[in-house]
Amino acid sequence: MKTYILFLILPLLFVGREAEACSDMGFYLTQPSPYFQTGGSMKETFGIVVNGNTTQGACSYFLTFDYGSSTSYATRSMKFGSNTWPYQVSKDTAGMQLLKKFPEGVSCNDFICDKLQGNSSYNTQSQSYTISVDATNDWRAAGTYVDTLTVRLYQGPVNNATLITSHTQTLTFGAHRKADISVVSSGGSFDINKTTHTMNFANGLVTGAKGTADIILKYNAGYSLYAWTDNGGKLKKVGGTDTIDYTFKINGNVVAIPWWTLITSGSGASPASGLVNPVEITIGNTTGKSQGSYQDTINLTIQSNQ
Repeated sequence: MKTYILFLILPLLFVGREAEACSDMGFYLTQPSPYFQTGGSMKETFGIVVNGNTTQGACSYFLTFDYGSSTSYATRSMKFGSNTWPYQVSKDTAGMQLLKKFPEGVSCNDFICDKLQGNSSYNTQSQSYTISVDATNDWRAAGTYVDTLTVRLYQGPVNNATLITSHTQTLTFGAHRKADISVVSSGGSFDINKTTHTMNFANGLVTGAKGTADIILKYNAGYSLYAWTDNGGKLKKVGGTDTIDYTFKINGNVVAIPWWTLITSGSGASPASGLVNPVEITIGNTTGKSQGSYQDTINLTIQSNQ
């Protein structure tokens, strides 16, 4: 009988990945807490410095940004009571690459990802991000809006990450009290450059003739609108002494304005497009008045009242 001994010789294959060799990792924010305000810049870029001991080798990392007091990256906003002022955090200055928190974000498209190279006991790397405050409506309620972001540093790739540390960053937005006025033809829209409007009566100054206009107000801390006239609330003949009475009506209410008079007021903030106040002028009795041109000037002043 013959005996056979079979030897199986197989290669032993070791599969692995580069160890994440950094130690003592951390980061710090290089600028003071962001402060924005109406009338100022609505977009700023800020810096982060990531550091670590890489004498044993390099390591990858990524930085994430949460949503502060909001529930998603799409609704980030600073708060003032029940009022909100939207903002966004992005990797790029154009605000297209929005930053998210982990694990909602799933790739380096959603985070700031990079790598600390090896061979240094104190290795640093600088990163940047941009905060953009919504500038489409700066007539939100006056006040100080605040939110607090948490920035987190993870070591390793996104699919095998370890949380290292975090820092908070307070965002503040100062919405200053302001109020503006525009006087336009009925049905017109707010135009900051239109503060005068001439009301002509095409059919002449006959008893009962009517003219209309819109006074549009923008405000963020309430408003008080005052009016007074050059001729004591009467049309006066140009170059003469005759006068014609007229009725001034705003928002459907008749208001006498022979002198400085509060004609309407309100609280809070106006719509973004402004609060429209329709005005109607009705010519009084013209019987016995001499022919000619008559005029009066109604002056308007708006003030914040909160």
